Amino acid sequence: MGPPGRPRSEQAKRAVLAAALELVSKDGYAALTIEGIAARAGVAKTTIYRSWPSKAAVVMDAVFVESDPRLAFPDTGSAREDLRLQMSRVAELLTEPGFGKPFVGLLAQSQHDPALANALHQWLINARRSGATEVLRRGVARGELRADLDLDVAIDALYGALYYRLLVSHQPLSPEYARSVVDVVFPGLRAPALA
Repeated sequence: MGPPGRPRSEQAKRAVLAAALELVSKDGYAALTIEGIAARAGVAKTTIYRSWPSKAAVVMDAVFVESDPRLAFPDTGSAREDLRLQMSRVAELLTEPGFGKPFVGLLAQSQHDPALANALHQWLINARRSGATEVLRRGVARGELRADLDLDVAIDALYGALYYRLLVSHQPLSPEYARSVVDVVFPGLRAPALA
């Protein structure tokens, strides 16, 4: 019997998520199976299928539940500093095998799985972009950033560089690189100096 205050179903869910992360980090997304997750977690496959429709859903839940608190946007009073802090956390997370490998696997699988593509789109667009949009809007409201700033283009310019390194060029990705991206892009976002 589990500890008081933690129902067996919650223990099973945590075990499934931990097993999925461990296996996908070790063997990659393509080798991952529901059977393997169930065996590692010590649960029946039906336990997994009651909560998740596919291995992609399990991995997505595991990756994003684990990473979500680390990807929060700060509010330091400076859009530049908020972006430098948050983007450096993103870069750091993307290089960790426990996040980067499963995340890349999910991105690859999403090219062939419309439901997964939609779920990733919702997570990336709605949660992450809304956080970045809020940072930029605060910067505009404070007069730090241009009033005519195209927020979508700014977000693409900033974060696109990280994903390009992760997925295309495979050049080193680091918190220092992320901060450099902000430093290079930021002059184009800045409000013109008052005359």
